[in-house]
Amino acid sequence: MKRVLFLCILSLYALTAWGGEYRRLGQDYRALAMGNTGIATANNSSALFYNPATMSNIFSWWLDLPMLEATYSDDAKYLYNQAKTGSFALNTQQEQFDFMNSFIGKNPYMKVRLGSNFFVNLNSKGFTLGANYTYEALLDLRVRNPSLPEINGLTRLDHIRQYGASIPFGVGQFVLGVSVKKLERQELIFNYGMGDALENKPFPTLANDGGKGSGQGYDLGFVYRTDTASKLIIGGVFRQKILLGTATPIPEEVALGFGMLHNFGPVRLVSALDFRDLTFKGGAVGDKSIARRTHLGFELGLIPLNKGDSLINIRTGFAQGNQSTGAEINLFHTIVIGLTKYWEETGEYAGQFPSHRTVAYFSMGI
Repeated sequence: MKRVLFLCILSLYALTAWGGEYRRLGQDYRALAMGNTGIATANNSSALFYNPATMSNIFSWWLDLPMLEATYSDDAKYLYNQAKTGSFALNTQQEQFDFMNSFIGKNPYMKVRLGSNFFVNLNSKGFTLGANYTYEALLDLRVRNPSLPEINGLTRLDHIRQYGASIPFGVGQFVLGVSVKKLERQELIFNYGMGDALENKPFPTLANDGGKGSGQGYDLGFVYRTDTASKLIIGGVFRQKILLGTATPIPEEVALGFGMLHNFGPVRLVSALDFRDLTFKGGAVGDKSIARRTHLGFELGLIPLNKGDSLINIRTGFAQGNQSTGAEINLFHTIVIGLTKYWEETGEYAGQFPSHRTVAYFSMGI
């Protein structure tokens, strides 16, 4: 784990902005296992990243001290092995040549989220206050073009602070949510090819060539709980664009979500359907397909602990045409352990260049 953190924080390589949701802040292991849904059904300490109104789905309290989530692609093992040999530096021309030749066609990806979260439900109608204090380090790499290899790269360090509230109206069927997000970002996006190495051009570094900036914005969302037998939930969120100086801004977004909950004694079934980026501000410029923006997920909870949590959860979902799976053990928030396997689309359109990834999650609460 220390090596993963080291690589994510110090590495200087990643994929250029081909678009897609794989760069979204705060992607959560539960949501990713359910096809990256959560606009209506988020119910844990990442709820503010999806829709502040879904904090009303937290029916007690939630405190993470700390929360750690590590995401990595199948190809990340090659980067790990390279680092173990002590030949990870790309300071010389020969090191650059060797690296490009070794990683042709591979897509190492790693991301680490580390932080603390606090949520408290103040009444049964859904009045909840919450906050996230998170550091997120992202590493994404692709080496392509076998005839003349080039490294397409990005490394990103984010410090995120969020504060929000979900406010119920009437008997609690309609809930309004609002949050304020403060973000500090430092990143490096670059292309470095064989031609650059032959000309002995300096390899880009975060300190000398990176961009940075800070900004803040708000999210405004709602949740409406119907009186139907299926307990249909409708949710929506608007995210304000956040400018970050010379770093990549957070795009504006509008999203809608639908969820249903069925209880069968010791078994609970949650289903979710999300339509994300309905203003087409994110992802590839040329991709306006609804397939890229459709997410479907299911969760089977065994041995319910309260209205929202179960001791054991098994999940599956579909996002951008790719399947995801996951499982979790939740010991009354005192210890939460989760594992998710999913595919992320990194190409121009759904189904072009899916990357297989794993998410491991651990948090402790008091």
